[in-house]
Amino acid sequence: PIGMMVFAYYFIVSNKQESIYRLEKGVMLSVPMKNVHWQDLGNVFEPVIEIPVKTQAGYQNWEFLLDSGAVISSLPREWAEKTGQDLAFLPRSTFRGFGGKTSFAYQGEMMLMLANSDRKVPVVFTEASGTKSLLGRKGFFENYSVYFNHREKRIEIRE
Repeated sequence: PIGMMVFAYYFIVSNKQESIYRLEKGVMLSVPMKNVHWQDLGNVFEPVIEIPVKTQAGYQNWEFLLDSGAVISSLPREWAEKTGQDLAFLPRSTFRGFGGKTSFAYQGEMMLMLANSDRKVPVVFTEASGTKSLLGRKGFFENYSVYFNHREKRIEIRE
């Protein structure tokens, strides 16, 4: 019984400290860092986070690569329909991706759930196959601070 009481005390105190830290720093989302094994490089930190995206069926968690080199966030073209957008009515653009490869994309928007609030972010729905979903500069990095807390091994999205 005493051991359980001590455990409960430390659990409550640590949660309170975490809440105070989040409030003071304006942390909207905090997720653990993920390591990926790369051949010849070993374990490397990969800036990937999961965020709920608003779809016609409700919110669906989706994995994004945080990419400060991407001009705009992107999703696969199938997500346009999931989010209630018709590609036929979205502006079409030509984009040049990593390595200079050109592909077509359609400009739309997505709603993300951050800190229990809907956040509208511009997005392109890309036709390029095999690309990762990205969170880029326009509408994301320009509006939020992305903090790689290596000491705590966490990624934090801050207001």
